[in-house]
Parts: sequence; C-alpha cells; structure tokens
Amino acid sequence: MQFNSLLVITFEFIDLILFLGISQGIFLAITIQLLKGKNKGANTILSSILLIAVVMLIGRMIYFRFLTPMLFRWTVLIDMVILIFGPLCYCYIRRLAFLENEQYRLSWIHFIPAGLHFLFFVYGMTFSLEDYIQKVNSGAFNLPFFIIEGGGILSNLFYWGLNVNLITKYKREEKNRVSYSQNLISFLILFQISVGVFLLVWLISFIALKFFSYSLYPIGYDSLWVGLSVFIFVIGYYSLKEPELFRIPLPVEKTKPKPQRMPERAISLLKERLQHAIEEDKLYLQSNLTLRDLAQHLNTSTHNLSWYLNQVLQTNFYDYINHYRIKEFIKKIDNNEHHQHTILALSMDVGFNSKSTFNKAFKLEMNDTPSNYIKQLVSV
Repeated sequence: MQFNSLLVITFEFIDLILFLGISQGIFLAITIQLLKGKNKGANTILSSILLIAVVMLIGRMIYFRFLTPMLFRWTVLIDMVILIFGPLCYCYIRRLAFLENEQYRLSWIHFIPAGLHFLFFVYGMTFSLEDYIQKVNSGAFNLPFFIIEGGGILSNLFYWGLNVNLITKYKREEKNRVSYSQNLISFLILFQISVGVFLLVWLISFIALKFFSYSLYPIGYDSLWVGLSVFIFVIGYYSLKEPELFRIPLPVEKTKPKPQRMPERAISLLKERLQHAIEEDKLYLQSNLTLRDLAQHLNTSTHNLSWYLNQVLQTNFYDYINHYRIKEFIKKIDNNEHHQHTILALSMDVGFNSKSTFNKAFKLEMNDTPSNYIKQLVSV
C-alpha cells in the first residue's frame, strides 16, 4: 500500500450519507436506551452495535475526506470494531429472543481477536510518524493488514452462522409457544440474509484483490461497511416501533425423550380442561395468546401442556390454536358475515393478528385460499 496514493474523495453525496448516518446513529443509540417496558438487556447491546456503526462511519468519513498520515494510524484502531460486531450481534439476538436464568453475557474469549488487533495498533504507535509511513509504503504492514481483514471476514462469518442457528432454533420452538406471528423475528431473518450478502460480497472482493490483484471498486471493504452501518440503523428504527419479542427458553438437545410424561388420569383431566378452555371459553380469540397464558388458565405447567399437544395430539401450539380460529372464521362465513365485513376484519375477529398469518393458516387447514373458498360457496 502506498500511502501517498490514497486519494481524498470530495464527492459531496458521500459526505451527506456519512453525516446523516452518524447523527442518526447517535440519536437511535440514546433513544433506544430511554424506551420503557422493553427488553432492556437486548436494547443495551443494540445501542452498542449502533455506536459501533457510528464509529465505522466516522472512520470512513476520515478515510474519504480528512485522511492524513497521523489520522491513518488511528483508522487502524477504528477498524477494530469489525472484530466486535459479530460477538455483539450474537449477544443481541441471544438476549432478544431467549429467556435464560441469568442475562446472557459474552466471555472474554469472544474478544481475543479484537484484543490482538489493539496490540497491533499499540505496536504501530511505537514508531515515529515518519517510520510508520515508511513501513506502510514499503509493504512491511501488508501481512498484518491482510490478516486483520481476512480475520474480520472469518470472524463475522462465524458469528453469522451462530446467529442463523439461534434464529432457526427460535423459529422451531416459536410455534410451541405463541399463536401469532411476530414481525420482529421476520425482520431479524431479513437482517441476517442482508448481513450474509454483505459478507459474501466482501469475501469475494477480498479474494479478488488479495489473490488475483483485481479490484472490484467501488465494491470493497469501505463501501460494504458503510452500507451495513446504514442498514443497522434501519434495525434501530424498527425496534422503536415493534413490540417486544416474546422470549422463549433456549432449547437444549434432549438425549432420550420420555415416552410418558404424565399419568393417564392427569392426561384425561388436562384434555377436559383444554376442551372447555377452547370450545367454551374460546381463548383462541385472544390474538396475543401464548402457551404460558393457556397453561396458567388450565392450572398446569407449560411443559405438560406442550408435551400433551406434541405427543398426544401430534401438533404444536401455533397450529392447534389457529385450527380453532379457522373453524370460527368458517362459522362466520356460513352466517354470511362476510357480506357486512371484510375478510381481513373477520380474520382479526377470530384472533389472527395479520393477513399473512391468516392466509397461511387457512391454506394449511382448508387447502384453499379464503377468497376461493367463499367463491365456491357462492357458486354452490
């Protein structure tokens, strides 16, 4: 790397994006901490991620607009945040989605790469400015810079994989715990897909430049992290308006499932209470009904109720509740209520909280769409 070949970019649109990103990131980091009644532990981590994004944007602004030999040394320190981003995202999703006995904390092992990066920065500061620039221009730091960027890619890919695994576990267990769709988890899936795309493109540009001396400019380390930082702010805005994600216990691998968790008498009693709660009390009409709510109503544990649904009825909580919601919807159609109300309004009346969830549940139950089902009734 020849330091005197680093050009100062004067494109004003980039300046505008960076300035707006920095100011909005600071605003979101502070505002999220002031939210009441939400997952405070997860929001603390989210604020930290937002501030990291701000640091990244400040580093890119320095690089694009104000780069001097002295500031170049400090941008090396700023780049340390690429090794902290992955662990913090993992901690955020862990705190956001899972209910654990103690608030999850990252061990010091997760920050060893960042610590090594800091030691390299300190090593660089032991040189005079002239000697440092001479080493940069002579290529003496090419290998450390290669290791830093390559290590950043591998680290973020590793934690991306851990996050995908966490979300997969949550999605698998979610249907045993809640009866409604949660937009936040869908947004987290979109976020992970976007991060995966960013990391893949970064990896490709890294391999092209380092191994084949082929630049994919403007695609590269700087532009990708600017884009990712802006996308992180979208996550921050979304968390302001979305309700808190329903947290579930972190699923553990079971060695040998017990074939009979409850005695026959207890099973019969639970069956009667469940039928009464669903068919008489119609608890499924509650759009935010959870396994915990139903278990408390039945005076049993969530484990017993979940076991009964999974092992005896061969279903999960989500499908079980939505089965009765669809039945209630069909009753309303048979009573011609769809002539006075929209299909969406009727679906909300029977307990669904979104059109997409209702359509999926109806298709699964009736093997048809709601509109086609009604058309067939009219034709008959």
